Amino acid sequence: MTTARKERWATLAGISAFLGGLLHVIALIGGADWIYFFHAPPSVVESARLGTWLAPVSTLLITALMWLCSLYAFSAAGFVRRLPLLRTGLFVVAFICIVRGLIFFPLIMIDRVWLSRLDTFEIVASVIWLAIGIFFALGLRAAWKKT
Repeated sequence: MTTARKERWATLAGISAFLGGLLHVIALIGGADWIYFFHAPPSVVESARLGTWLAPVSTLLITALMWLCSLYAFSAAGFVRRLPLLRTGLFVVAFICIVRGLIFFPLIMIDRVWLSRLDTFEIVASVIWLAIGIFFALGLRAAWKKT
């Protein structure tokens, strides 16, 4: 695989993480119904309904973390300067995303309660998490070769 192709994976990881953060902001603007649709914890949905601080603070914190992940991916792709602990950061993000993407398989086999909660949204979300994790892992390969 050429370096340019590997950098495309890092770019795709960065775009995906950026869009994920943007989606969180849009859900926050959309209000409690949007937050509920995206399966936020009940306390966050209730916070959005009541207008308390939990919903906006937690949503913006998640957004900031996703955008930080995006910066690391864009750094691996060469769009921004090399960030500190680039390979470590990419590895951690890839690992977390891949685990999040795969976690529901063992959970539904072990606990029938998880199986009853499984719906189309959860399946699609897990596939998206897994794909983004793979993008970050492939982007890590590009960062590894650069140093």
